[in-house]
Parts: sequence; C-alpha cells; structure tokens
Amino acid sequence: MDVRGNFTENFFGLQGRVNLKLTSMSYKQKEPIYLDFTIKNYGNEVIRIFPTTENLETYQFVITDENDDVLQARENLKAEILKSSKIKVNNLVGDRVKEIIIHKNESFTKRFNLDDYYEFTPGKKYYVTGYFYPNFTEDKNTFAKSENQTIFQIEKKKEERINKRHHDSELATDGLAPEETVYLFLGAELKKNWNHYFKYIYFPEFILGYTKFANEYTSTDTGYKDIVVDEFKKYLTERRSGNLTYYKITSSEEINPSMARVYVHVERELNRIPSKFEYQYTLKKTDDTMKGFWKISGVVVKVKK
Repeated sequence: MDVRGNFTENFFGLQGRVNLKLTSMSYKQKEPIYLDFTIKNYGNEVIRIFPTTENLETYQFVITDENDDVLQARENLKAEILKSSKIKVNNLVGDRVKEIIIHKNESFTKRFNLDDYYEFTPGKKYYVTGYFYPNFTEDKNTFAKSENQTIFQIEKKKEERINKRHHDSELATDGLAPEETVYLFLGAELKKNWNHYFKYIYFPEFILGYTKFANEYTSTDTGYKDIVVDEFKKYLTERRSGNLTYYKITSSEEINPSMARVYVHVERELNRIPSKFEYQYTLKKTDDTMKGFWKISGVVVKVKK
C-alpha cells in the first residue's frame, strides 16, 4: 500500500539493487565520512520505496572494525538529527515517510556522514555493509543487503605514527632462524592468534601469490594498499583450505644470506575430511625487518596423496 492508501505491486525484490560508495578510503580524524547509499532499478517495471525520515530505520548499517567488533550507533546524536528534520510527509497512520518512484535504469541516492552516527578510533580500519528496507513502517522483515562492502580507515596523527615506530625499534632481540619463524607462524594459525600470525608475513610480496588480490594491490595507489592488505588478512583468517590440525618442518635451505626456504608437512581438515600437503615457504630479510628476523614472502602448496 502506498502513502495514499492504494495497493500497488512492488518489484523491488526482483529489480532493486543496493550499492554503497565512500568518497575516500582514508579519512583524517574528525573529517566527514561521506557514504552514498544508492538504490537502482535494473528491471523494466517501476518500483516504489517508502523511506522513513528516521535515517537509521530505512537505511541501516553494520559496521565492524578489524577485530570484527560491531559498532553501535550513537543514540543521542541520532535523536538530534531527527528533531532537525524538515520532512513532514505522513502516511495514513501518521508515520513520517515519503514515497519515491524509481523507473527503469534510474537510481536514488542518499548521502550519509557516518561520523554523525558512529564513533571511530584513529588507526583502525572499518568495514561497512548496508541494509535497505523498502517499506520499513509496513514490513520490517523485508530488506535488501548491499551488493558490496566498503572499507575505510581513520588515520592516526603524525606524532602517533612516529611513536609507534620508535616503540617497535625497541623490541629487537637476537632474531630467529627461518625454521623458527615458520614454526611460530603456523603455531599462531593453530591457536587463531591472528595478530602474531600476520607479523611474520611480508605482505608486499606474499599477496602477489593470490590472484584475487594481486591485481587490485598492484594497481591501487600507494596510500590505499593498506586497505587491500586488510581485505587480504580477512580472507586468510577464513582458512578456506581447512583448519590446521598438524604441521612438521621437514627441511630448510639457505638460498643466500637474505633468502631461505622452509619445507613443511601440513595436515588440514575441511568439512571433516582430512588432507595432507607439502608447504614450501620462501622467507627473506627486508628493509623493514628488524635485524636478525625473517618474514614469509611466498608459499607454494602441493597436495600429498
């Protein structure tokens, strides 16, 4: 039923698509974080939507940080925004809504400043998924999930980045052998200690072994490569090849003073089906590696019969 009480056939579920787009992938502290929430009609029939004036009803977000913690909207600020709304279109029962008609190949976009609704921590990356309710007041069970997930980061102040580098330089010890590095690396995966797991990877080269991310990483601007790496990290934690159940280092070789290979027998289980592999890790010492330490720059996996 539309705002005038007429029954209509709505084709949103078949033809409507939702897409999110940020104005940037990196924002300074207190900078507006503008996100465009777009609904497009990809079909032949007209679709009607009935957004409410309460912005986080018809348009909803699930925002998670790099630790998969879900952010909650700031209720007090949301209330202030609602009070200042000038839209006064009501439906038959007094709900504040407006009817929008979207024809073939047309779209409707609403812009949000996410900083008005959520508190973000500098130095963290955030992942945004949108949910659109075409007629929230009449049907709170029908919604469309955005076809994409947007990612952005909040930059730290310059002095904070400098202090972090200084702190890291104080952690150097006598170093680890390549075999010890791989042993700790796989041990971190076994324990799902992802912070430790990632610190042994040299991402500028390791990511190139994954076609899904290599093209995006090599083609994006330097300032946004960290965003692609964060997507890659999430992919690694999904462990699509199965859960690690056992590993044993079988041999190693030094290629040159700055490069080595380590061979590992690995056993994984996926959907209760065990599999055996031989992993060949390439490790190197890089300019950003602390003295005496190695990082994993590549891996070749062979299935064992």
